[in-house]
Amino acid sequence: MPEKQKSKRKFFELRNGLKAVDYRNKDYYDRIDDHEKSLYSPYMLMRYASSVSSKDKFYIEHYVEMVNECVNKHLFTLSSKHKKLCWILTAMCGALQPQFHPWIKQMKRVPNKSLKQLQQLYPNAKETDLETLDAVITDRELEQLLEEHGIEKI
Repeated sequence: MPEKQKSKRKFFELRNGLKAVDYRNKDYYDRIDDHEKSLYSPYMLMRYASSVSSKDKFYIEHYVEMVNECVNKHLFTLSSKHKKLCWILTAMCGALQPQFHPWIKQMKRVPNKSLKQLQQLYPNAKETDLETLDAVITDRELEQLLEEHGIEKI
């Protein structure tokens, strides 16, 4: 690739990176240039590597289990300072055959009316605490709380 195009590129070359993961090429990270290393995102590569579109269930299970065991457990601890180690751990997960790795979309949150009402009642509470309260409180108890605080039901 011409030098001007390399410096203008904003994303890691996923096609070559995923191919290197599939073939367990652990020294691929050493062979890419510094600009490409700066574009490398261990999280992004992990997301792509963990998903495989294949007719053979073995490969789907293999990549999910291997990426979870080898990479996902400590990725956020390692990724900021040890990108090469993250690469080696991800490359260990390959199955020695090229695979198609589709992107996994994040799940959309479904708006929860009772959680919104609890946020009105307790504006300073942590979201995780409100989610826990939402899971344990009954609809009748929530209605009663809203009546006591003079808040209209949504």
